[in-house]
Amino acid sequence: MDKVRICYRNVCKIMLFVIAFWAVFLHPAVSHGQEITEQIFITIKINGTPIFTDTNPYIKQNRTFVPVRFVAESFNMAVEWLPEEKKIVLTDEEHMIEMWIDSNRLIVNGEETLMDVNVEGFNGRAMVPVRYLAEIKGFEVRFDDYTYSVEMNREGFAVHDSNILNRPYTDEDIIWLARITYVEGRNLSLKGKLAIANVVLNRTRNPNFPDTVYDVIFDSRYSKQFPPAHKPGFTELKPDSSSVIAAKMALEGVNNIDKCLYFNNKPFKNKSKDLYTTIDGEYFYY
Repeated sequence: MDKVRICYRNVCKIMLFVIAFWAVFLHPAVSHGQEITEQIFITIKINGTPIFTDTNPYIKQNRTFVPVRFVAESFNMAVEWLPEEKKIVLTDEEHMIEMWIDSNRLIVNGEETLMDVNVEGFNGRAMVPVRYLAEIKGFEVRFDDYTYSVEMNREGFAVHDSNILNRPYTDEDIIWLARITYVEGRNLSLKGKLAIANVVLNRTRNPNFPDTVYDVIFDSRYSKQFPPAHKPGFTELKPDSSSVIAAKMALEGVNNIDKCLYFNNKPFKNKSKDLYTTIDGEYFYY
């Protein structure tokens, strides 16, 4: 009976080893086969300068919600949180602004205004529709759908260095990357568009290619790498929203194709060993 138990244990160990080996070494497609969730990265800018927040703004009920503390501090306002009342108080030499979580009441220098949406609590932050706060402080507000940015402008206002977001990419990078993603992946899913955007970014990091998004797109040293970029109208093209979202996801580090440098709608005969994955009928290669 003891021999049977020992044999059984050995068989279990062998089976566990085989399963682990198969999972780790023979099934690499698990990670890049996962579904991609849309992530909308919205940049907040004051007079063209991106400002730092620790919570990503979001769009809800056609309003862009931003973390009130970081925006108010960028306006040089003091911020006080009263947890018992779930109340936020913003002050500077001109204004005292009072607001409450889960309420649409906004009291400015003692006068009440009703917003059309409530202040919300999200990830430990009070989120407020940015337009209300910005317009109180005299800023003009617009949403740039080319770059998914909230732009607040007021002549003569300077953002303190401590509030500035140091991004590793520019608005031009977003626009050009979104354009090439749109023309190359017009009919693809978000996952496919994200993959195309990452091919371009992977090339900027590879010594065999130019090191900027623009130069990668228009690279023609050996051949036109992205033929649609050389067609009339490309430089004025407005990409659709999903292409902008995919471009910003890639620029923010969301990568679903590892270090792939090539893609094609047909398999490359001489690169079969370099195939990483296929997405929406497109073949992605190292």
